[in-house]
Amino acid sequence: MGAGPHWAPGERVRWHFRRHDFAAHGTEVVQPTRVVRDDERGAVLWLAGETPTAESRIAGFEKVNPHDVPDADRFLPPGREPARVQLPGRWHGRGVLRIVPAGLPFSVWVFRAPGGEHAAWYINLEQLHVRAGADLYTADHILDIVIHPGEEPRLKDEDELAGALAGGMYDPEAVRTICAHADLALAQYAAGHWAFDEEWTHWAPPPEWAMTPAEQREAAALLRPWLGADD
Repeated sequence: MGAGPHWAPGERVRWHFRRHDFAAHGTEVVQPTRVVRDDERGAVLWLAGETPTAESRIAGFEKVNPHDVPDADRFLPPGREPARVQLPGRWHGRGVLRIVPAGLPFSVWVFRAPGGEHAAWYINLEQLHVRAGADLYTADHILDIVIHPGEEPRLKDEDELAGALAGGMYDPEAVRTICAHADLALAQYAAGHWAFDEEWTHWAPPPEWAMTPAEQREAAALLRPWLGADD
């Protein structure tokens, strides 16, 4: 991220969560987004509510929230990865603004309450981001940080990270690296990094980015390589 060529505002970019074990199953999460800003500092992308997505789910747990899959089925060591299937999905809720600072192993998500006010900064710890054409690639690192207005930051999903270590999906070095990335993200927040600028708490998408039926069809068309032709 950061180095050009940069995306233009309004351009459609597919966000990929491609797991570390992608080679074992060939499935990934793909989410069509819109570019808000992109320059040498990083990118800002908008994922609208009700956007069609491609999802990667563990076989046998296709309709189960991934966080609710038992650790014994979810966190397995290399060579014993669970079978996964590619399925159509949807991003539910109001939509989320994602800020991707160049050269840092996380993205910052801006969530709003039902009334529209700023609800939280959500720091999603991730693999360093790579752009390729109109696609952005990263991998989720389980551990996250939530910062509600007026409150101290708190870690989220520490139990899942511990489960990944206990099950052998991550080794101790990987867990130490992820925890170090959490410390780095908190230091950037405390230092007033641009990804946490107040302007993002007030930003709103232009009306033409609303997920109308026509917008849904255009977003779904971007997912055909994973899901086939849309109806």
